[in-house]
Amino acid sequence: MKTFLDKWTFLEERLLIISLVCNTLLIFFQIIMRSVFNSSLSWSEELSRYIFIWQIWLGADLAYYYHEHIRVEMIYNWLPGPKAKRILDFFVDLSWLVFNIFLFYKGMDLCQSMASRNTLSSGMRLPLFYVYASLPIASFFLSLRLLYTLYTRLRSGTEPKEG
Repeated sequence: MKTFLDKWTFLEERLLIISLVCNTLLIFFQIIMRSVFNSSLSWSEELSRYIFIWQIWLGADLAYYYHEHIRVEMIYNWLPGPKAKRILDFFVDLSWLVFNIFLFYKGMDLCQSMASRNTLSSGMRLPLFYVYASLPIASFFLSLRLLYTLYTRLRSGTEPKEG
């Protein structure tokens, strides 16, 4: 599973870089259109928002990989030793896994609802299924990463190394 997650991390990083460049260019182009040509593109703001939604959900998975999520460390400072901190880390990741599984299933329900009703976006007429699919997809991959972390902690008692 580590090999798969490493390949996914590589792909995810590239997707996020490309989407950031595209989003920046899209917004820049929209600014030029408004200020220079006194006209705007009706679809650019909506597309930018949808790209940003995907960036947020995929970025959450990548932030977990690099240990960049915000933590309240006051509790860790109160714990007596490294073993107690590892136990707390295990239960935090386990509760996060349960929450991600919930998000995955509810996201799938939402996507099925959007697909069955053929809901389209207002400006671009894009099926909203593609936008809402970011939730179950990102939750699935974050759940895989959490499962791997929990398995590694249980098996060896250490944190899996990134990269």
